[in-house]
Amino acid sequence: MPTLRAPTLRLLAAAGSGALLAASFPPHGLPELAWVAIAPLWLAARDAPSWRAALRLGLVAGVVMGAIGYPWIIDLLHTFGELDVWLCLPLFAVFVVWTAAPLAAWAALVSLWTGPSRHAPWVLSLALPGLWWAWPAVFPFSLAMGLAGRPAAIQAAELGGVALVEVLMLLSGILLAEAWRTRGPARLRACALALLIPLTATALGRWRIDALAGETTRTVAVGLVQPNIPLLWFDRQAKLERLREPSARAEAEGAALIVWPENMFPWTLNRPFERDFSDDDRVLRRHALPTLFGAGTAADSDLYGYNSVLNMAADGQILGRYDKVYLVPLGEEIPLVDPAWAKGLVPGMAHNFRGDGPARLVVVPGPAGSNAEPIALGPLVCYEDVFAGYARAVAAQPGGIAAFVNLTNDTWFGPTAEPWQHLALSQFRAVEHRIPVLRAVNSGPSSLVDRAGRVVATTPLHAVSIDTPVAPEHLVVELELGRDTASAPTVFARGGWLFVHVCQASIVATLILLWRRRRR
Repeated sequence: MPTLRAPTLRLLAAAGSGALLAASFPPHGLPELAWVAIAPLWLAARDAPSWRAALRLGLVAGVVMGAIGYPWIIDLLHTFGELDVWLCLPLFAVFVVWTAAPLAAWAALVSLWTGPSRHAPWVLSLALPGLWWAWPAVFPFSLAMGLAGRPAAIQAAELGGVALVEVLMLLSGILLAEAWRTRGPARLRACALALLIPLTATALGRWRIDALAGETTRTVAVGLVQPNIPLLWFDRQAKLERLREPSARAEAEGAALIVWPENMFPWTLNRPFERDFSDDDRVLRRHALPTLFGAGTAADSDLYGYNSVLNMAADGQILGRYDKVYLVPLGEEIPLVDPAWAKGLVPGMAHNFRGDGPARLVVVPGPAGSNAEPIALGPLVCYEDVFAGYARAVAAQPGGIAAFVNLTNDTWFGPTAEPWQHLALSQFRAVEHRIPVLRAVNSGPSSLVDRAGRVVATTPLHAVSIDTPVAPEHLVVELELGRDTASAPTVFARGGWLFVHVCQASIVATLILLWRRRRR
């Protein structure tokens, strides 16, 4: 039986798993690597001399994955936090070690496994997603994120969410590793299963995508505005013109609805804001279509405000508002300490109030007086679209929604991998609920994700700054509408979301098994 008895080989294998996972991530990764990425770590952990040694190997795998896959954290700390690079690097090291912890714990479990070998791949492939989604994370992401580059491979998310996709991916890699460790018929069976899982998942995914094609009952042209506004640019009228001009062009190209990105309206609006302005600050100055736009809102008596989405009808009336619930720590919410004190230390930090919960924005496409059928949209601001549980709450509102709409400003991250990884995670939300996702992003990529999780249209990602301006852009997309989340909830929405808790239960079962065997 081939083994990894040399410590150096085990270390290299663990690092190899981390590198393979990172190499599957967008924007330049090869998605197919995700199916085999966990195999080297499995081999290293199974041959580790102790669970502590396996724990260290899992930590190495996670650190390598984070260091290669998420260097954009350094750009964020340097740009947003205004921190020197020498301070950004140790903070980044803390981030990658924290992110690596679930992989480290899982590798220890693999080493400790004393049950039948034939059961190990099936039980422990459940355990890693259970650990992963139980561990608190500032930026939640999926180990299967790279598979979003092959939408046919993620269609199982309709049944059990991203956790089910992860289990299939991990099981394939673990069985491949077991094929390496065994001989004879057992090796052939493990190898055949390892190949069968991705092939079957992809084939069934393609069949499901084809079956979805008949669900479209109507299409609506939507103009996604990408103003490419630099950070910390304080020319308000120029910023407003960058929103208005592409909106007018989108209207001329047949759009019936306009979406602006997160918090791009250059003034804080007084709550309750009920109608468009009548002066030069008005939203509908260059176009006359219903518009969803992001703005800061605050009441006169409030010390802080809200990060809001406003639903403005074609006649300028405000029909609805959503206040962001999941605020970015330090960027939008300062926890534990007095926000005023913290902002004095780091001026780039900000503090907002949280919204009360999900909202449902109903839009009538077209100019004022249009008799078009209304569309119910579920707003998600910034990274709220990476939280599967919150997106499920948005979709579960009475009356349901026909599409998610995500307003984002990822400019803080620069032209890094983060905006593409953010887009990849939003693809899972489309599959989980079988509704499209509209994404208006300040400096790109603004996109339409269809109900099958495919990115059917997108703009480029730009590096924007005051010194190197980029012209504003727009994208007119055909939003295909059919089902809504109330009349046709998916298996995931009905109860498939509980699968992640099955994964967490497998950890408890494994620990109980280990404890009982040790007592014997």
